[in-house]
Amino acid sequence: MITIALADNQLYFKKGIIASLSAEAEIDLRWMAEEANDLSEALIKERPDLLLLGMELKGLDLFAFLENKKEAYPDLKLIVFTLSEDLLQAKELLNAGVNGVLSRESDCDDIVQAVRAIIEKDMYFNELVSRALLTRLRRKVLTTPVESLRFSKNEIRVLELLAEGCKTEEIANRIFLSVKSVENIRYQLKVKTGVNSSTALVVYALRNRLIR
Repeated sequence: MITIALADNQLYFKKGIIASLSAEAEIDLRWMAEEANDLSEALIKERPDLLLLGMELKGLDLFAFLENKKEAYPDLKLIVFTLSEDLLQAKELLNAGVNGVLSRESDCDDIVQAVRAIIEKDMYFNELVSRALLTRLRRKVLTTPVESLRFSKNEIRVLELLAEGCKTEEIANRIFLSVKSVENIRYQLKVKTGVNSSTALVVYALRNRLIR
């Protein structure tokens, strides 16, 4: 069972979310909050697997909340609903640790798909998120051109399995290495490519045709 919570102050938007998720037997909406104080109190009482959060929630300093989340609720996954598909805003949200960014105009199927993807793989790659990640990588200055970098067979295999959504233990089992070895490979890949997350590693690998 996937437990979720919804924090938003727009009545009809909330009704749409509830309607989208009500038919999904494995998704359980545990509580709702209408302003920042309600959200803080509800999180203390019960922590869901995933929080759906309206960016314009009354009384919310979103980026302060995201910074606090890293320490107070490190395992809480988060989808933020925005008013528009603003690329710069999406990049800022991803940098702050959001797992998915959706426009308030997203349809029911997108919302359900996002919930499932984030629970299974930690990230929902819709067009907005993919564009934001690619733009961020294009602007990152690498100390070594990609053409000069050499990647081992194990490094390429780890990249392929990360792209499939595999977690560290599953990767270790698939390529017959220890979990510690896989963690070391992931760390070395981040150092080599100049990125700072597994999601960015996958985007880097796809963009530079290291994997298909």
